[in-house]
Amino acid sequence: MLKPRNIIVSLLVAVIVLLTATACTHKQTASDSVTTPPGQIAFFGDSITAGLLPGGQHAKKNYPWWVGKSLGVKVSDYARDGGKIVGDSDSDLLPALKAHNLKGVRTVVLAYGINDYSGNSNLNAVTARLLTAIQYLQKSYPKIRIIGILPQSAFVVPVPAANTAGVAMQTKNKANYTESELCDNLATVYQKLNVPVLDWRPDSVINANNVDQLTWDGELHPNAKGYQIIGLRVAAFILQDGDA
Repeated sequence: MLKPRNIIVSLLVAVIVLLTATACTHKQTASDSVTTPPGQIAFFGDSITAGLLPGGQHAKKNYPWWVGKSLGVKVSDYARDGGKIVGDSDSDLLPALKAHNLKGVRTVVLAYGINDYSGNSNLNAVTARLLTAIQYLQKSYPKIRIIGILPQSAFVVPVPAANTAGVAMQTKNKANYTESELCDNLATVYQKLNVPVLDWRPDSVINANNVDQLTWDGELHPNAKGYQIIGLRVAAFILQDGDA
């Protein structure tokens, strides 16, 4: 007999397959200290996790919303447009983590990387900062479960100039690494610190065959259906790894 968790995961996967097949034929505010109720999943990331839409708007039903809807839990989305792993702005990983009180949060999801690739950040600096950020979380909130999400396939590259059409997974940026090489290095850091990591590359939600159907810019940022499919996939991954 299937366990209830396995049944839920199977149902989520079935919905994802149906949505993908169909596709193929909140305003952000900064806060110095935010208290989140117990039981929440807190998301940190860039514009994809923030739910960016055309014109600088943000989808209420972004993928963290779909995670909460699917798992029946409250979520807090602290993602900011332009967020990177390196950097010291309030959009970036370590400052964002330090700006929020995560007491009572059960799971923190980290979803950064594409802006480091497109911004030609030094790869060693990126991996070193990710390591520092995770260690900060583990020391400050030892009971929190951390989950890493690698960047989705992007079809825009920073060479020879910014916002050039291209396959990021295969194109080296000005710092001499591809998006896929970035993912390899990020995955190594997550695994070193025993953090489960969702790697989209074996079965990417957004790919060359559906990028026009599942993104609004034809490059990177999901549309409503894209956010839904990503959210269900992330929810299934969280559930497979343990309770939400």
